[in-house]
Amino acid sequence: MKKMLIGAALLALAPAIAAAADMSGAWKIDGAFDAMGINYTVTCKLAEGAGGALAGPCTGSQGEAIKATGKVSPDGKTVELAYDTTYNGGPVHLDYTGAVQPDGSLKGAVDAGAAQGTFTATRQ
Repeated sequence: MKKMLIGAALLALAPAIAAAADMSGAWKIDGAFDAMGINYTVTCKLAEGAGGALAGPCTGSQGEAIKATGKVSPDGKTVELAYDTTYNGGPVHLDYTGAVQPDGSLKGAVDAGAAQGTFTATRQ
């Protein structure tokens, strides 16, 4: 009886585990620093590796090549992503922290050090 209950519990959890298991693929990130009137889009092709590590090339809104790294939380509910780019000729480091939404998209905050904003990310 215990084996049947454990099996039933695992089957019930399987869709949630499968849905959150892999963040690999093409993503479109729409970011905004509303206080500064800045909106931008970045596209990334991420691969998830061992331990939830994320990495991949991205293309910035002005066509610049960006290398992103990050991680997926062990429970698959949050994602962190970071990369270095430039803005107005100066270097900028962006840190993203987002929650996985029921539809599989991401929504959260982006931190550029002196400025904070928001973002959404959707699979392409």
